[in-house]
Amino acid sequence: MPACTQKVKVKTPSGVEAELVPKKVWTLEPKGGKGGKGVKIGLFHDPQSGKYFRAKVSQDYPECA
Repeated sequence: MPACTQKVKVKTPSGVEAELVPKKVWTLEPKGGKGGKGVKIGLFHDPQSGKYFRAKVSQDYPECA
């Protein structure tokens, strides 16, 4: 998988809106493949607290690691 390079506007756990580059993006799909196509989730690093968190990203964002 290619490295993530595009910034995404997300709300951090500390409540601040920031533009961050995700560490990894993957698709979560329902079990059995029924109904819907799933959502894309990104793993982000909060620069203020130093903690990692997950947030939903747009469907057109490429999967990366």
